[in-house]
Amino acid sequence: MLHGLPMSNKLINKNKIIYFIYPGNINAKTGGYIYEKNIISYCKKKNINMHPVALSSNYPFPNKKDLKHFLQILKDIPIKSTIVIDGLALEGMYNVFKKFKDYKVVGLIHHPLSLEFKGKTANKFFKLEKKYLNLINNFIVTSSETKTLLINEFKIKRHKISVVEPGIPRMKKHKHNKKNKLFFLTCGSIIDRKNYLFLLKVFKNFNNYSLNIIGDTSRDNEYYIKIKKYVKTHRLSKKIHFIGKVSDSKLSKLYSQTDFYISVSKYEGFGMSLANSLIAKKPIITFYTKTIYQTLNNKGVLYFDRFNVKYLQKLILENCFNKDNFKKLNESVKKNKRYFLTPNESATKFIKILNNA
Repeated sequence: MLHGLPMSNKLINKNKIIYFIYPGNINAKTGGYIYEKNIISYCKKKNINMHPVALSSNYPFPNKKDLKHFLQILKDIPIKSTIVIDGLALEGMYNVFKKFKDYKVVGLIHHPLSLEFKGKTANKFFKLEKKYLNLINNFIVTSSETKTLLINEFKIKRHKISVVEPGIPRMKKHKHNKKNKLFFLTCGSIIDRKNYLFLLKVFKNFNNYSLNIIGDTSRDNEYYIKIKKYVKTHRLSKKIHFIGKVSDSKLSKLYSQTDFYISVSKYEGFGMSLANSLIAKKPIITFYTKTIYQTLNNKGVLYFDRFNVKYLQKLILENCFNKDNFKKLNESVKKNKRYFLTPNESATKFIKILNNA
């Protein structure tokens, strides 16, 4: 059993087999996959016996064939083995939870799926979470706020939940070539939860700026077409740029060249891209949640608390386009001492917890 946050001093058991189950492509550049790939890479480097198992990308909405495939995989895993299951896969297999009774199952929850979706789908996941999550042995979450959420909303025992924040790699810094306009940056797959259409409406009437949007454009093609149409209709293509997936070296250059990082995402399990900005000492504008405040603290960060176009426009104009306030924010973010785990530190903590599972 896990006992919350405290770490064991016992050495990592390299002979213990850990099965790590996730859906889709581990190389996808999302916060969740980056987190998981870091854990798997660390185990390979340290000769820790971890078996990654990729499931269908259909999760959390698997078909009968997908579930049959998973159950066949489960049959080949020795009884009493430790199995880590990514939340996206875990919440798609409530129907087979009864099959977990002979294993030590650890749910890796970046954030509950009732927060990922909306309407009937969100309500359905919320009911399933309340009914079934307690059947899982232990959980690892990426923030203490998510831990509190699992305790309060789903009545999961505190001792069953451990927090391991993502490891944030330190990007190479490049010289910032100041130009006569403001550069804004935001990162994340082009999906509804990231709220890009709202962001475009906020920036529609601004002048003398460039907004770079980095993220996978293939996850929700209908939504991507919708926002591309908005850009074309309002003649914003010279100001707003969809860059898609980028290499680590290009990502570091884009962070170095930006003036402000902006996020209008409705919910984040941790906010890795925001953490990158803080490490790069770039001021941030973001929607306020307890999780994000815990990730960033307040120095050099402008929080907004409602999705109102005029309200956010006013906040940006008064703080980003105002030279005095711009200078104050740049000075403030340099004083933000929030420490983020390195990828190795995060992975070490993660494996030590599994060693006690």
